[in-house]
Amino acid sequence: MLFETTMDNLLLNISGPYGWPKFENGLDQLPNIPGVYLQTVAHAEGFLPWGVGITRRPMFKRFLEHTRKFEKGEYNILDLGAAQRGARELAWKGWGWTDEKRRDYENRKNEVIAAAQLQMIRAHIFVIEAGNTVRILERIEAALANHYYDQNAHGPKGLLIDIGMHLEPRRESEEPLTVVFQCRDTLIGMPSQIDI
Repeated sequence: MLFETTMDNLLLNISGPYGWPKFENGLDQLPNIPGVYLQTVAHAEGFLPWGVGITRRPMFKRFLEHTRKFEKGEYNILDLGAAQRGARELAWKGWGWTDEKRRDYENRKNEVIAAAQLQMIRAHIFVIEAGNTVRILERIEAALANHYYDQNAHGPKGLLIDIGMHLEPRRESEEPLTVVFQCRDTLIGMPSQIDI
């Protein structure tokens, strides 16, 4: 949970890695809390994020929804060999359906499901312990997603985050905050602090 707050700073713990529900692969189960999470893949230098998200419900329930969407081909599925080397290559292109894509999914359904399940088995999930104030969670998610988008566009190659998420960054009427993160593991590209 939140470990210290000052007037304009939030000091937050990042816990994990946790396993994907029903695909834990020897990792601990996700905590039964709402919050911001990072989906990562193991890399020689630590853990490389491929997704950032938020849930207002318990993590377990949110990840069961993700499971269904992955297996139905709705999400991008990474080529995990490439991902573990830091390269973004897709085994399946999700997001958006055409008649041709539906036929392709039906023809490759078993292959897509197997690739999705492999990604879930190899996932290492980290949870940002930030309480349950929805606007704080939304602002953290938006700041991190925008940080990774900027790194993808201008920084070193090798970041795996999908672009185009619906985000809710700080509104002009809200006081700015700086979030300082504490994590025992190396999350590649993760800032030690970020303004939200």
